[in-house]
Amino acid sequence: MSYFSNMSAVQITFAMLRRSRKNCHARHFSKQSAFYHDTNKMRPHASAASNPCRSSLVVFIFAVFTRALLVVALDASSSTSIGAPGVGGHHAGVPSHSRGKYQRVAVLGAPNASGQRRAGVERAPAILRAAGIVDDIRSLGWDVDDLGDAHAPKLPVPSPPHGPPTSVSPRVRKTNAWGDADAAALHSAVADRVHDALASGAVPLTIGGDHSVSIGSVAGALRHDPRLSVVWIDAHADVNSPEMSETGNMHGMSLAMVAGLAAPASWPDGAYDWLLKDDDSPGAVGGAEDTNTAVRRQPKLNLKRVVYIGLRDVDKAERKLIEQLGIKAFTAEDVRNMGARDVARLAIEYLRFVSDGDAEGGVTTHVSLDVDSLDPKFMKATGTPVAGGLVPDDVASLLDEIRIRSRVTSVDLVELNVDLVDEGERAGYVDTARGLARALLGEAGCESGVDAITAKA
Repeated sequence: MSYFSNMSAVQITFAMLRRSRKNCHARHFSKQSAFYHDTNKMRPHASAASNPCRSSLVVFIFAVFTRALLVVALDASSSTSIGAPGVGGHHAGVPSHSRGKYQRVAVLGAPNASGQRRAGVERAPAILRAAGIVDDIRSLGWDVDDLGDAHAPKLPVPSPPHGPPTSVSPRVRKTNAWGDADAAALHSAVADRVHDALASGAVPLTIGGDHSVSIGSVAGALRHDPRLSVVWIDAHADVNSPEMSETGNMHGMSLAMVAGLAAPASWPDGAYDWLLKDDDSPGAVGGAEDTNTAVRRQPKLNLKRVVYIGLRDVDKAERKLIEQLGIKAFTAEDVRNMGARDVARLAIEYLRFVSDGDAEGGVTTHVSLDVDSLDPKFMKATGTPVAGGLVPDDVASLLDEIRIRSRVTSVDLVELNVDLVDEGERAGYVDTARGLARALLGEAGCESGVDAITAKA
């Protein structure tokens, strides 16, 4: 049983005890309280409140019974092995992916470096597997299916200069994927595998690769749940359209792509038809006129269902788009000033609000975690480090609170590139990435998750 599951059983029992004391206090000492009146409406003939002796006896018996429940809960928590697969229970009232049907993680490699220009990030899935990431996840109590890689490793693809203006767009950015339909095919392969993993009842962990792999992982998760919310933990906003981008690098366009903001003129003919067409437009994949039932419907991401955490390097055009669309964003400074758990709580409350007031636990969340969200003091092994980032304990606390307050059904871990640091430093950064994966999936380590990430000081 994971640390989180053990704590839940005990917390629920303590909550029962606190509520029973509150109820007794309301009945016997606060007859003017609303609770007292509500209780009497439900039990108009109850006589305990009018008989102090009987009331005391009832309270004593209830206290003994509650204490016994607490002992049982503690015994069950301590006697369950932390490494036992398939545990986590079905504790009511705790809206986490470690509850209910989700007892299995599907690890999927996406060794794709084509969304940026630095080689080495495509090796991260193999490096993390060799370091023991699958066994790490099993040690948390999950059943684990290692699905292998969604595709063969893909090296960086340089982005060419801007294309000439056309009738479709006044400024066509030829991205990394221009003339390279393989990139689109790789994202499509990831989307298919993530969707299938979710349909099987697993929580997919997609290991990049650069952050463009999330074009596939988010698209696949949206097929499973079109009302999906996304928490994007990153130094960068990654919401450039090809027309907006200053670099042409696709890892800065992931959210724009799955939201349908990219002009088709920016891509090789037909390469992203599976992603960019509207659901019900003529000829759309899975649309109203689509008679091919084997082709999957591809919903678009509603950017109002996105929350950023950790931002500190946002392009001017992205900043304007975020303001225009009203996308919720917390900077790394916000996390430091407000506290990680309060930021996570506000993020999920916001997502619940924009989800039409779904009940507690009704927010289904995809968490995409870029290792450059960490300050370079803790993570230099990444292609775009930015000073002033998050510290490991804050990331662990964010993830812990997000899991408590929403149903996290799919996750990404991206942008680890150990080729960019000295060989003697690589193992430490790999261990940091392994800690991030553990925190993503439900083990935030000892002391409420802070030690899940063993980072370099």
